Amino acid sequence: MGAESRDPMRTHIGKFEILRLLGQGAMGEVYLGRDPSIGREVAIKTIRPALVGADVGGDVRQRFAREAQAAGLLHHPHVVTVFEFGTDEDLLYLVMEYVPGEDLAALMARDALQPSDLLEILAQVCEGLAQAHKQGIIHRDIKPTNIMVQREQGEWQAKVMDFGVAKLAGSEVTQTGQVVGTLAYMAPEYLRTGVAQSASDLFSVGVILHEGLSGEKPFRGGTTGAIVYTIIHDEPRPLEETVFEGVSPSVRALVARLLAKDPLARFSSATEAARALRAAKNPTWQAPLDDATVALPGHSTRDTRSASARVNRSRLLPWTITVLACVAALAAGTWIATHRNPAPQLPPVNTHINDVVLDEAAAQLETHPEHALKLAQEIIDATPETSPVDPDAYAIKIAALYKMNLIELLETAANEARDRKVDGHEILKNARFQDMLKKEHARPNKKLSAELRARLAKGE
Repeated sequence: MGAESRDPMRTHIGKFEILRLLGQGAMGEVYLGRDPSIGREVAIKTIRPALVGADVGGDVRQRFAREAQAAGLLHHPHVVTVFEFGTDEDLLYLVMEYVPGEDLAALMARDALQPSDLLEILAQVCEGLAQAHKQGIIHRDIKPTNIMVQREQGEWQAKVMDFGVAKLAGSEVTQTGQVVGTLAYMAPEYLRTGVAQSASDLFSVGVILHEGLSGEKPFRGGTTGAIVYTIIHDEPRPLEETVFEGVSPSVRALVARLLAKDPLARFSSATEAARALRAAKNPTWQAPLDDATVALPGHSTRDTRSASARVNRSRLLPWTITVLACVAALAAGTWIATHRNPAPQLPPVNTHINDVVLDEAAAQLETHPEHALKLAQEIIDATPETSPVDPDAYAIKIAALYKMNLIELLETAANEARDRKVDGHEILKNARFQDMLKKEHARPNKKLSAELRARLAKGE
């Protein structure tokens, strides 16, 4: 992407001279600029004029202003400094510190970091987060691409950036319960409730630590529903011993603690997490055993699982039995048919089992939308491309995503249903889908865009 992609007539934004284009994204561009008054190089983040013009509700402007406000409150060596926020004709822009390095995602992609380097970088990230948390700011989108890293005199220097979805104490710019951020790095309590806390940022750090050490995210799935379900309910993928080369084996315990389902079982503060991450660079360091670490590897997680987790498991039992019974019935039917006839002339979709599973998904929608999402997605995934998908599966999937406030993913699901030739008018007949539309219509602050709302209401 070159500088020719921007308006060739624009040589300045505000008082700042434009030197070159640094990058482009869906929201706009980032330029390298110069402050003429002091000669300092700066990064200038802009929003595309077309987006601003289409922003009837003001959310884009508010999000951009929130980034300036959040970062402007922070003065810390491990947070990118914001200098100015303004408008130039139809352009919104944010002027910030220019960090001539790479983001952490690029370093991880080319395997440029030793485990001790990663621990140091994430310790610095936690120090930056500690300052944000003291100011009542929760980042909510900690991920490798939002961490800029440079090396100065042989030492790594990390800076947290992009507070565009940050939550300010006392701010209601983001609707209560609105989930924003990047799914793979979201904490389970955030996905459950839509309410992030400082410990939610630490969970994101744990995801990055696991990913940086192993090359794989701790929670994976072939579908959105599967990822959400895994983050909320499943244990992270185990780490091999080989990933701890040159650092303390207790890093395994740190990862497990950062990724604890219960936010109270994580570190009490980002400062405490930073100390532990930096201490773990010493191969002889051992993580102290306390109330938050008794269920870490090396101890029996079966007996020390929290009471709330046991309650949640017990609540899952009825629908788990139902699903397992359906799967067992399907497997048995397949085995019998295969052995009686090597080429059975049976329909590829067992509609009876689909109905049982979707009925269970509908029953779970209000109290456990993530379960409903997973069950609906399993029906979709099990349907061959050559067969029609049950419209109720997409109806429940969309309603579950709405319930969980995953609105961007909801739009993707609606497009996916259309691509798979699912009749939108059949989706409209689903009672849960109709309930969702009624709730959206009654909300004073709409979750859905006017265009998407109209599409869904018309069955398009």
